Amino acid sequence: MPVSDLLARARAERPGHIALHDAEGPLTYAELGTETDRAVGWLRRRGVRAGDRVVHAGAGDRTFLALLWAAFRIGAVFVPVHPELTDEQIRHIVRDCTAALAICPPGAGADARVTVEAERAAREIRGTAADSFAARPADDDVALLIYTSGTTGRPKGVVCPHRQILAAVHAVNACLGYRSDDVVLCRLPLSFDYGLYQALLCALTGATLVLADRGGDLGLMRAVERHGVTVVPLVPSLAQILALLQRKLRRPTKVRLFTNTGARPSHAVMRELLAAFPGSAFASMYGMTECKRISVLDPARYEDHPDSVGRAVPGDHVRIVGPDGRTLPPGEVGEIVVWGETVMAGYWGVPLERQNRYVRRADGSLELHTGDQGRLDADGLLYFVGREDDMIKRRGIRMALSEIESAAERVPGVLAAVALRPADEDAPLLLAVRSDLTPHEVRTALARHLDPARLPNRIVPLDTLPLTTNGKPDRAAVARLLTSVRAEADGPAAPALTPAPAEADAPATPAAPTRNSHEPAAV
Repeated sequence: MPVSDLLARARAERPGHIALHDAEGPLTYAELGTETDRAVGWLRRRGVRAGDRVVHAGAGDRTFLALLWAAFRIGAVFVPVHPELTDEQIRHIVRDCTAALAICPPGAGADARVTVEAERAAREIRGTAADSFAARPADDDVALLIYTSGTTGRPKGVVCPHRQILAAVHAVNACLGYRSDDVVLCRLPLSFDYGLYQALLCALTGATLVLADRGGDLGLMRAVERHGVTVVPLVPSLAQILALLQRKLRRPTKVRLFTNTGARPSHAVMRELLAAFPGSAFASMYGMTECKRISVLDPARYEDHPDSVGRAVPGDHVRIVGPDGRTLPPGEVGEIVVWGETVMAGYWGVPLERQNRYVRRADGSLELHTGDQGRLDADGLLYFVGREDDMIKRRGIRMALSEIESAAERVPGVLAAVALRPADEDAPLLLAVRSDLTPHEVRTALARHLDPARLPNRIVPLDTLPLTTNGKPDRAAVARLLTSVRAEADGPAAPALTPAPAEADAPATPAAPTRNSHEPAAV
């Protein structure tokens, strides 16, 4: 079954139901289907055929969605790219995937067979006759390439076949239970798979997707109320904004579910958010682009297990391995390894023997070595501890920076925290916090939760913590900001800080990359 069947079914069964609200207004499933027909015709006129790669570096709007569904339908490979990437970054992706068509600035798409600017593409699609053509790609044919960037080099394209995408959509929905009457507020980039899968989940269930303006905070609650939003996928910044707005406005809403993957909102923020939206629940999740979703915590268990990221999603299996590859028992910390139906098909153009993340199992399937540290408890609940490159050693003890951040965010009054990697084992450990508490108050509270080795040497309050374009803490920017603060205080001779390495395996964005993973510092 191709992914395009999700929209075809919703179009046939719910033609008059609103599929989408965006800046241009509402669009029913029938109308979205027609827009997709036009996009099919436009792509075919541009010479795009099955297997061709289509890079899209335009806005996340109805044209994006029409092109996404159209590419699926003709068997092409859709390659979503954040529109704020530089021309050089986009050009690398265009060249790496040998794009047949690049919808992006001319310079960025120079290496594609055809390049069209996004605004022109939208105009041309509106004027193109509808085309009912539909290929039947095989389950193992590639539907998406999602580029991730890390600390090891240029972004790599994660190969996402139809089979695994559909498995991920069904597995996530089996845990979250999106419904046909749901209205999903998406303020996430559609180039980021957390945002992209909201469109797929809505098509699966016949729900309504609301594409919110990422620049307008004040209009968020109006959108929630006006459209009757019931589900809100979160990043930390959005959780804070909604908690603040609703605490002031106290408007009646229909929100029943908040979800999160990646950097997690602090416990304090989530308590405020759930209190501000009575009747709502929170599903904490863990995953990465290389397999979309690994685990989901049942919302009913969040209060008793706030640091867990839940059980493996249906069809997947998780184990924890030590440095020697041995499977570890419950309670022991090691690398999180996953195999099953949502594990994608590796990296584009990289031989399997060079893919240290993907390992072939005896049955021929792929096992994903995430590079994340975690543990399983006796009940099978997964706990994320940190990335391998998030681990540091102090006073002879290995620890994760995210452990320190998580402890800080459990302090009432601390909204967010970012710990920076010390320059060496004996260097000071710095922690930036967003809080009305004094550094002494934060440190006193932390001393009750952290041993001396994990206790920061210095706590620096900041009015805001810089965020990436995906709304997650930007470690490199925090490090630069603290360097500036310290330079002002200590003079030009102040020592430079060493930022924690950028988090690996994230959607390629112009800001410091962030992963689609659960971080207790952190579908």
